[in-house]
Amino acid sequence: MQEETLIRLLRQQNENALRDVIRQYSAYVSTVIRNVGKGAFNESDVEEMAADVFVAVWQNADKLNGKRLRPYLGVLARNQAIDCLRRMHFTVPLDEVTLTSGSDIAAETEQKMLSEAVRSVIGGMAENDRDILLRFYFFCEHIPQIAASLQLSETAAKTRLFRARKKLLAELRERGYCYENESV
Repeated sequence: MQEETLIRLLRQQNENALRDVIRQYSAYVSTVIRNVGKGAFNESDVEEMAADVFVAVWQNADKLNGKRLRPYLGVLARNQAIDCLRRMHFTVPLDEVTLTSGSDIAAETEQKMLSEAVRSVIGGMAENDRDILLRFYFFCEHIPQIAASLQLSETAAKTRLFRARKKLLAELRERGYCYENESV
């Protein structure tokens, strides 16, 4: 079933649509959770978090908008895994943290502006570039996984990732964001 149809049926609280979503996306959601956890979760943890993701989709079905369900599920799975790592008292890498402490309003505002700029730049990229960046950095997929799903060689996937990072950095530099270590 197409994502648009699934979203429409989920909004109508159609249980068959939820079953289809679980059947179609459970492997993907579990993979995102495992990738973020980097070995910290056992299979029952992964299954429990995946179930929580699908419960959240069901409970918030009326808020679903757009035509794509997969990215939404990936974000939910990623956030679920990060929350679980925090509860387990694992250190969450800085690039995984989405909120700032609020103690320094200037730094928080700057971080928010940078996040918006990155989203804007990535949103304006070609679909291939956007997809590879999101899979690698946001969904924590490894190059072999990305290459296989995009039907590329690993070398081609690495090259596309390198070029996409270069485009992202150039666009951010053009918008006035500069960093001491700008290596791609």
